[in-house]
Amino acid sequence: SQFSILNSQFSILNSQFSTIPINLPLLMAGDFGEIRPNHFHSGIDIRTEAKEGQPVYAPADGYVSRIDISAWDGGKTLHITHPDGYRTVYMHLSAYCGKIGDFVHDYQYGHKIYAFNIELPPDSIKVKKGDLMALTGNTGGSMGPHLHYEIRLAENDQTINPLYFGLPYSDPLPPSIAGIKLYPASPFTTINGKDRELKVYPKQQITNKKGKKTQAFSDTITISGRFYTGIYTYDQMEVGSTSKNGVEKIELYVDDELFHSYCVPSFMFEETRAINALIDYRQYQRNGEYYILSRRLRGDPTNFINVRSNYGYLQFDDGKTHKLQYRVSDYKGNTTCRNFFVRSDTTSRVIHDSSKYLLASGELAVYYKPFILTRDGFALSIDAYNLYENDEVVYYSVADAGRITKQHCVALKRNPLPPHDKVNITLAIPETVPHALRSKLVVVCVNGKRVRACPTKIEGDMASATSRNWGGFALRLDTIPPTIRISGLPKLREQRLSVIVEDNLAGVESYSCTVNGEWQVVEHDGKTSSLILDGDLLRPGKNTLVYTVTDAVGNCSTKSFTVTK
Repeated sequence: SQFSILNSQFSILNSQFSTIPINLPLLMAGDFGEIRPNHFHSGIDIRTEAKEGQPVYAPADGYVSRIDISAWDGGKTLHITHPDGYRTVYMHLSAYCGKIGDFVHDYQYGHKIYAFNIELPPDSIKVKKGDLMALTGNTGGSMGPHLHYEIRLAENDQTINPLYFGLPYSDPLPPSIAGIKLYPASPFTTINGKDRELKVYPKQQITNKKGKKTQAFSDTITISGRFYTGIYTYDQMEVGSTSKNGVEKIELYVDDELFHSYCVPSFMFEETRAINALIDYRQYQRNGEYYILSRRLRGDPTNFINVRSNYGYLQFDDGKTHKLQYRVSDYKGNTTCRNFFVRSDTTSRVIHDSSKYLLASGELAVYYKPFILTRDGFALSIDAYNLYENDEVVYYSVADAGRITKQHCVALKRNPLPPHDKVNITLAIPETVPHALRSKLVVVCVNGKRVRACPTKIEGDMASATSRNWGGFALRLDTIPPTIRISGLPKLREQRLSVIVEDNLAGVESYSCTVNGEWQVVEHDGKTSSLILDGDLLRPGKNTLVYTVTDAVGNCSTKSFTVTK
């Protein structure tokens, strides 16, 4: 009921935002609160007919309060603050228009940069309702043309579901339930006689030797001990849609009484990584299926999960059969229900495989306290409330390919969840590394074949860094400059020249381009590792282009090209 009240409150107070900022029907490629890697989706993704360049208009009066241009994330982003205390945000733009475009042009050429993130005062650039502000695009982390649209509280940037503001759209279809699971919550829990999770919907089937399919279990599941549930569900707004959008609300009823509810009407950005604590993280890492769990971890900073008791864990010790029902609703009120039955098993016991619960021993980290682990030449520091539950931090070391230090490997024993925020890493620099090369050292985090460079600071004989992932931490030397190569010539129909820039380890830090001796803006596209030059900046005939690219430890490359227009 609290979510319905919140929905009504936003709709009543903010009718001025009841139109979308582009002149197209509201068809969504993604909606608010959807589960994305390590974060909740903070707005709605509006389809733009698979094209860039659709006009974006101001939905209400206001002023430009922030312009953020990046090779990643939101790409070209625009923030408009409105006089009623709300802020609208537009991402993945291809261009800024009018006074906004003039300001961006002057700022980039005045500071000789492409990417920047600045706040503007209220009297800098004002907009009126209906003003053309920008054009839609595909910049930043976007995987296809669309407009990402947000509505936030201006005072603290709390982002709110835009669908609560009365936006017009059609959604005649109810949500789909793609899977329901039961999970053991202790080493001694058994589900249908086994100590592992069970998928109860769709019903699993087995094929016997004669090729006939039979049920792998009956309609009623027997459980001994404590357990919790999970559901994989999504919504589609139109028949034939390939988008698997999020749902508004998930409810779990036990014997017809509400036991668990899940809803994300709004959130603060410092809460967003807590999505990892709400889902079956292992399953999501394996195949992208996001099972939202009924249990709530004690260090979860959000209030998106409400449970009747016991942090969402269930246990029946009465020998009876209990009805469980999931109800899933979308923003139009369409609802889908699925029932399943659990019988309390007070007699069945199995001998569980204790080896999978007794891995390497570690040091206990309490989620609400700071934690420090030190080993020879290595230190790990975790702030309070950076874990979602008490766990053991397991440490071991292995040889590293860089051979400067060994890999100091860190993991959690019971739960694979990454930390909520950055952890601090410190590594001693071996005396064998010459002082002249210490500025080229990078702390890396190794996970299998994937190697991530961490932002590194060198002070004396120590290297410090931060990481949002567990893994093997080591020092590696980066003396190789970035590579620069041309990917094609300008085409008359596109008038864009792309140059590929890549770095082997530390990552590209800065870049510049001159055309016939004059500095020009080049757009950095992180997802394609490209620097893109507008063909209009080339004069007819031969042009000399000089690119300079520097990585995060100061290695620099310069390369020139001759291009004929």
